[in-house]
Amino acid sequence: MSADLFDNVQDEPKPASRPVLCPRCRQPMRRIVGKLGPFWGCSAYPGCDGRLYDIDGKPSETPDERYRCPVCTRPLARAGGEDESSTGAYWYCLGYNKGCKVRLADEDGKPAKAWRCPDCGHLLKQRRSKNGVFWGCSQYPLCQTSFPDRDGQPRFPEPGKTTSRGKPRR
Repeated sequence: MSADLFDNVQDEPKPASRPVLCPRCRQPMRRIVGKLGPFWGCSAYPGCDGRLYDIDGKPSETPDERYRCPVCTRPLARAGGEDESSTGAYWYCLGYNKGCKVRLADEDGKPAKAWRCPDCGHLLKQRRSKNGVFWGCSQYPLCQTSFPDRDGQPRFPEPGKTTSRGKPRR
């Protein structure tokens, strides 16, 4: 009997999500996954080339730092795979011709996290030795900075802690 009472009751309509409007022409924008990562582009393209950055599926005026080179801050581009599930995909810095040789692995369509060497500013690489896994500077032997591994990332020294020779504890 109680089911009969609610047969003709209609659910309240859910408020429609407001479309994101282009800041230039006020047309709706759409999310596009491109070679440089996701972004929001104007639906009136090519008449309007308005675009916004994408941060976690939402439009933003500021770029997502995950899609920036950790060394020179230029944009990263994805290569080596047609879609996000490709195994040979990687990210490279668009400043290659200006001397930045950064190349990062692809993790689910996003660049892998990277850490910079505090001494020279280049990237740290995970390396293996007879004593186990550690993180060393990618510019070895020019820079011999290294850090022990802690759960897949470098264990940096606590601020202010030094060894007897004045160098940071490694």
